[in-house]
Amino acid sequence: MPSLPSPQTQAGSASRTLFVGERLSARVGWYTPGLRMSRHVHECHQLSLLLVGTLGEQTPHREVRLATSAVGVKPAGQVHANDYGPSGALILGINLPGRFDLERELGVDGGWQWRERAAPAMLARGGSTLAQLTGGGFPAEEMEARLWELLAMMVQVDQRPAGTPPRWLALACERLGEEAVPVTALAQEHGLHPVYFARAFARWMGCAPSAFRLRAQLQRALPLLAAGQSLSAAACQAGFADQAHLSRVARQYSGLTPARLARVLRA
Repeated sequence: MPSLPSPQTQAGSASRTLFVGERLSARVGWYTPGLRMSRHVHECHQLSLLLVGTLGEQTPHREVRLATSAVGVKPAGQVHANDYGPSGALILGINLPGRFDLERELGVDGGWQWRERAAPAMLARGGSTLAQLTGGGFPAEEMEARLWELLAMMVQVDQRPAGTPPRWLALACERLGEEAVPVTALAQEHGLHPVYFARAFARWMGCAPSAFRLRAQLQRALPLLAAGQSLSAAACQAGFADQAHLSRVARQYSGLTPARLARVLRA
């Protein structure tokens, strides 16, 4: 039986190893808008933090589509395929040896899963860790310790609530993904009180609608930065008030300034 390809062989993806330690390694991946990756496997366990962007992932038995920051666990040898939305995706990944016992060591079962309710504190730690990894200057032992701390936070992310989300939620997410519409106006479009809209949105998506809107704006800026557009042009086209606004949001969600983020995307 022919072996499945490694994702690094797929055109349109750029994965850069940032750290290699005794028991784990870390990488950052930029997956271009519209990219589709055929079935493949990883020889190691892979824990992924979707910082910015959207993705779909399919296994032989399940499928998930992600529109917010999320944490994924893929055991070694798990067959899966991916597709990425119109903004691509920026992912921080931590790899563990296949012999590593995920349940005993980290308290998670060995099954494939994505958890979509990432807390702001965990996302901030993920962004700061990416900044430290790309900036360098940290002793290897200290960097490895920081990655273990991030892993401990990643595995505590909650699952999405059970049940079927309301129809208006998908429409609202689609609208926010396309333009920076005011949340109160969006609630009114769906005939909902702004307080109910905000509470229900946060319950299902794991973040406030205003946070989802800012993240969507950053997602629109990523392909522009990757294509070499100026920071001011990318900020304007993505709907930010100015370059400084883009800088604040980029730091909030990726831990990097737009200039450093652009270098990562083009690496």
